[in-house]
Amino acid sequence: MTDVNRPADPTGPGPTDPALLRLVDGLALALALIAGVALVLLAVNVLVDVTGRAAMNRPFPGTLEYTQNWWMPTLTLMAFAFTEWKQEHIKVTILLDTLPATMRRMVEGVFGLIATVLLLVLAYHAFNEAMDAAAFGKTTSSSPPVAVWPTMFMAPAGVLALALQTAATSFRYFSGRYPLPDTVHAEGEAV
Repeated sequence: MTDVNRPADPTGPGPTDPALLRLVDGLALALALIAGVALVLLAVNVLVDVTGRAAMNRPFPGTLEYTQNWWMPTLTLMAFAFTEWKQEHIKVTILLDTLPATMRRMVEGVFGLIATVLLLVLAYHAFNEAMDAAAFGKTTSSSPPVAVWPTMFMAPAGVLALALQTAATSFRYFSGRYPLPDTVHAEGEAV
């Protein structure tokens, strides 16, 4: 894991990247903003439910269904690409740390490409599942029912964005922009 407060690095993500990479990074940022909005809406939804339950003995109907079928999937799935862009996913680098820098970049780049392919397959299947749910008009079995099918499109969107960002990360490894100098640690150093 890397330090959140790491200094800006000219070889990392930034204005020197090709336009396509900046577009992928922009998509990751836009989806992270959607995740932030979902987090706020989740908090408001729960606040209204708790206030209504305590003050008027009338909870907000469907709070549990909205939380688990709308807000949580949106806030988690939409943030995946941003987390990959910032290199904040948890990594176990015990073997990678033993490799020379050039070999490490190649290995991480190849694994990133493998991950990209797997994520694209996952996005394809998630999209088919979302289309089936939309055709069926999938809802919860609660009273009143809450439509589930619209948020099922969050999975293919989030996974596709993660696949694009993983491909961008692979490019950065192959081009020598990753790993960032402050993410390479001396042997035995805690991260």
